[in-house]
Amino acid sequence: MKGEDFIVRLTDALPSGIMALSPERTVFLWNSAAESFTSLPRESVMGLHEEELPRDVRLILECDSPETELPGTDGEPRHIQRTVREFEFAGSGTIRVVAFTDVTGILAHRQDMEKILMETAESKDLMEEQAAKLAVALAELGEKSDIIEGQNRRMVDELKMAARLQKSLLPSLSENVNGVSVFSRFIPSIHIGGDLYDVVDLGQGLTGFIIADVSGHGVAAALVSSMFKMSFHNLASTVASPKILCHMLNREFHPILQEDYITSFYVLTDRMHRTITYSNAGHPAALLYRKSTGEVAELDTDGFFLGMFADGSYEEVTLGGIENGDALLLYTDCILETENAAGEPYGMTRLKRSFAGALKETHGQDVIERIEAEVRAFNTRDRFDDDFTVLLLEFWEQEDHGIPPEPVDLPGDTGGFVEF
Repeated sequence: MKGEDFIVRLTDALPSGIMALSPERTVFLWNSAAESFTSLPRESVMGLHEEELPRDVRLILECDSPETELPGTDGEPRHIQRTVREFEFAGSGTIRVVAFTDVTGILAHRQDMEKILMETAESKDLMEEQAAKLAVALAELGEKSDIIEGQNRRMVDELKMAARLQKSLLPSLSENVNGVSVFSRFIPSIHIGGDLYDVVDLGQGLTGFIIADVSGHGVAAALVSSMFKMSFHNLASTVASPKILCHMLNREFHPILQEDYITSFYVLTDRMHRTITYSNAGHPAALLYRKSTGEVAELDTDGFFLGMFADGSYEEVTLGGIENGDALLLYTDCILETENAAGEPYGMTRLKRSFAGALKETHGQDVIERIEAEVRAFNTRDRFDDDFTVLLLEFWEQEDHGIPPEPVDLPGDTGGFVEF
């Protein structure tokens, strides 16, 4: 591969816009992200002197601070973060490289989070005020039982409405995303719970799947899970490294959570190279079924709960050779901890046996229903004590028979980033 072709392919794979100027101050590198951010095609910029560049590009190039604003098509400004590096080459002069990223969505997301927190505080004050009024009313009225019964009915109705809203926030998964068929099942232990799952398409055959469990139950856990889902969807599309995503989520939720925490398992599937990369943040290990052998392996990494510590430590692992018919099971701890009449937990051994047995006879949603039926039979009760959440991924259901591109080898300790 020629050096110039390698540099172009490498920079086109980066999420940040990259512009490079020769010692004569003409543009000789303009990557795909730069085209996307500015709507300027490569051929309209390459070879131009810096004084001939469009106004928006000159603003990025000439501003003195790491951040600048550009006018947007909708009249609202776009916020751009940029980094400039200069390299001296003996006998050739100075090459200037500018990396820039549109962070408008991230800033808007932070503002939305602050608004949610303010509204949550106001709702808490209002609920406390209503509770105080109710206490006074109960003391004054002789028919306390009627009042309590009415309040309970209203609370149940509100919980049912909240449950409908929470389920509407969870994606309806029975589809194929980049060759991965996705199926799911969510059963809250009460009307609303703290479990969640989500999917994000990163493009170029990359898909991120997450399952998470907020400690506790009820309204508070449901509120945190909704905030976590919004944060995940905004952040996951900006980074192709599970461990870096865990760091970002931990940093965002540590100031919010007090005594609570979030466990999570995130996996990034790469259809082109038939690999999966995953990180675990204190969540039950995922189960990978290999169709060729019928074996089930536990996938796990070291990682702290999200939001518990300011500086959480996370790892990621990449597995290759994912074949047609292989499957991955993500779930919350309800399955493992469900007990029978003798107080014996269902446990990992039974789950692995149930998972492998179901896949040998069926697939898709039927696999989840088979697992649920076996756990319910073991439990022998009408409902689960915890939220029951399962996500099933079946790989390469719509196989692309084209030849996948060669993977680009990056330095081993970059953590998913390339620094200039």
